[in-house]
Amino acid sequence: MSFASKYSSGSFLYPSPFSQQSGFVQTLMEKVKLHCCNVLIPVGEETYLIAKHKQKFLQHTNMAIPDYDQILIAHNKDRWGAMATELGIRCPATFEISDVRQGRVDGLPFPVLIKPKQGGGGWGIVQVDSPQEMESLLSRDDHWGRPWERFFIQQKIDGQTHCVAMLFRQGEYRAKVGYKQLRSYPIKCGQATLRISVEHKGAEESLQRLLEEMKWHGVCQADFIVEKCSGVPYLIDVNPRFWGSLAQGIACGVDFPYLVYKIAARGDVPSQASFSTGVVTRWIGGDLAAFMPSLRQAENKLAFLREYFRPHRRASDYDDLSLSDPLPFMSWMADALYRSVKKRGTQSRSHDSLEGIWE
Repeated sequence: MSFASKYSSGSFLYPSPFSQQSGFVQTLMEKVKLHCCNVLIPVGEETYLIAKHKQKFLQHTNMAIPDYDQILIAHNKDRWGAMATELGIRCPATFEISDVRQGRVDGLPFPVLIKPKQGGGGWGIVQVDSPQEMESLLSRDDHWGRPWERFFIQQKIDGQTHCVAMLFRQGEYRAKVGYKQLRSYPIKCGQATLRISVEHKGAEESLQRLLEEMKWHGVCQADFIVEKCSGVPYLIDVNPRFWGSLAQGIACGVDFPYLVYKIAARGDVPSQASFSTGVVTRWIGGDLAAFMPSLRQAENKLAFLREYFRPHRRASDYDDLSLSDPLPFMSWMADALYRSVKKRGTQSRSHDSLEGIWE
């Protein structure tokens, strides 16, 4: 999409940072040197590989990203739990697949979720409601085409998903935004397609406490489930990089990419204690994909249609559409159509970042 933007002055293709790691590092290093890049801002999971070679890149450019060992703790859903619990941060109960398969766990708190230790976008997440269903599922040789060692079991918390994103400089807080998911894709456990900015002091204080303990440097986003009956936030996921709902922060007055640039290029930025609340943003592509599954699931379909199209839910900003720069969205539409035709009749498979694991 960025290739088509009027703000893009140039572009290049690089080897996969997942399946061709040495080629990726070499190519990116050559481009950094060739263009004398003052600041490098990785966005997706390539952040992890760049962090692994952080000192090498810092000889030629400036960055504001965590160390690789910090990323490994935050990225692995089965690693940050112990640290969070020691800090008094509520987390759902978790169980190893091997322990459940070998009968070393008594009384799983159904319903539970099977989740990947490394993953994203709802990939590999399955809800299990009974011991019989669990037994049937675990009798299979693998899960979603991956070995069981890549998954774990997590207690499901009944409540609303709240997200918090923060920026830190060498363990010190600099900025934040919080928002509540109104709709997501996949609809039960995926990325927010419609969200509204809200404050939740408990969730915000929990993430800040965790990042201060880790001496974090750069951006980080976390998902919480606010339990319906108690209002207590449970930490369920941590993303040690830029996140899918980045437009929300920018619309709320917290321009995370620019703040990261200023920390990398100039050393620091003033702290921002607050953000605008009540701001609605939308991911059009995801919301279109979520429409039919959400409609089928809705008990009152007319009420859902009113909610989906009602005027006061019109977003103030979009993840993927800018009327002043429409070509990226148009190129995405064309690419999505091409991919849907190409994969018709073939087995769906995970994206490139799930072909390997970070360790």
